[in-house]
Amino acid sequence: MAVKRWTARALLYEFNYDAGTNTPVVGETLNVDGEEGDETCVIHSWTVAGGSWAGNNASGKMWVYSASATFIANLENNNVIENASADKICDVTGGVTLKGADGDWQLAGNWNDGEDPAVPAASDEVIFDAASVLPVLDGIAVGETGGVDFDLLHIKAGYSGDIGTASERLHTSANKIITEGTGTYYIEVSEDATGKDQAIPLVIINNRDGTVYLTSNQNDGSWCCEFTEVIVSGGTVYIGDTNIDTAVQCLRIVPTNNKASNVTVIMYEDCVRTKAVAYNPEIYMTNGTCTCDSACTLIEMFNGTFNYGIDGTEETGLNIATLRLFGGTFNWYPDDTDGDAEIADLWLFGGEFVSNADTNNDRAKLLGSGAGDDIYVFEGALLDIANNMGNITIAASSQLWNLGGVITTDSGAQIAVTYNQP
Repeated sequence: MAVKRWTARALLYEFNYDAGTNTPVVGETLNVDGEEGDETCVIHSWTVAGGSWAGNNASGKMWVYSASATFIANLENNNVIENASADKICDVTGGVTLKGADGDWQLAGNWNDGEDPAVPAASDEVIFDAASVLPVLDGIAVGETGGVDFDLLHIKAGYSGDIGTASERLHTSANKIITEGTGTYYIEVSEDATGKDQAIPLVIINNRDGTVYLTSNQNDGSWCCEFTEVIVSGGTVYIGDTNIDTAVQCLRIVPTNNKASNVTVIMYEDCVRTKAVAYNPEIYMTNGTCTCDSACTLIEMFNGTFNYGIDGTEETGLNIATLRLFGGTFNWYPDDTDGDAEIADLWLFGGEFVSNADTNNDRAKLLGSGAGDDIYVFEGALLDIANNMGNITIAASSQLWNLGGVITTDSGAQIAVTYNQP
């Protein structure tokens, strides 16, 4: 395992060298022999592909930055490169090429300064921090970074650059991802090619000013690229997309200091695994704001605002197997087109369960799913299903238990009342 640190520089230039005599020093100013103060640059990193400095015959590549216009225009084969003390560093072989303009992940010179930088490989720890805030915009496709099992991808608080775009996401299969930076990151779990399964076991997102997009490269009945657990304690997070089905097994929303404004999560449709063994996500939420348009196995909520359903995005199968509400507000507005959207098992220990607005109120909805799947409303909780449509019903053989809470229904609702007290 090695630590690879993003140290990219704006306008990083590359040239080949030989006859290497004196080891350069990172950050020192170099110049072409006889052109001191004119044809200059700053050394960033270099490789030693052959020979050695001690043998005065080192050869490889050099990457430099802050190069003067005359250095770029005039550097040519057999130029001698010196340092400020007029000590020879090497001879140039060939000309100079701009390499660092597009934030290329695959450019070795962008990773670690000094001798023998290398592109991150499997089992490496990949670090982004204040060493460079340049964005990563290239070299991150499926066949480039996809399927490379980094031990850790850590975007630290000092990094304010962006990684990826909506059209070119960072494809990865890192074992753990931690984002603490303030930039925008497009991260797609991926193998090295389509038609393969892959999983990222853990993603931790922890900066309220950062934005993270999580997607699956492939998620269908044949193949699944998935996130096993996603923990969000700060930031704005988009899971899936309107046309990218993304598998997430467990989502935990736990804002830092339990402050609701620290976290906003949007989970798009079909964030489920359809390949055997299939699953729907589980969501645990202590505070914050979450909007979800995907079927769920479990939602457990203690505070904040949860919006289930997105207006104008017709979906099918928007069912929740179990909802446990301890506090906060749960707004239930699924736009389900294949029948009644259902919450099979509903436990309201506190907070407000609200389905009384005009949003998608033309869609019929069902509470309970038969014997043993009931609705419980405890003291301090509110169940408000008065949507002026009379189309929210309780499943046959399911029961609505009022254990001290408040229940509001449309006018004219028919309720059979029984008492079961000791």
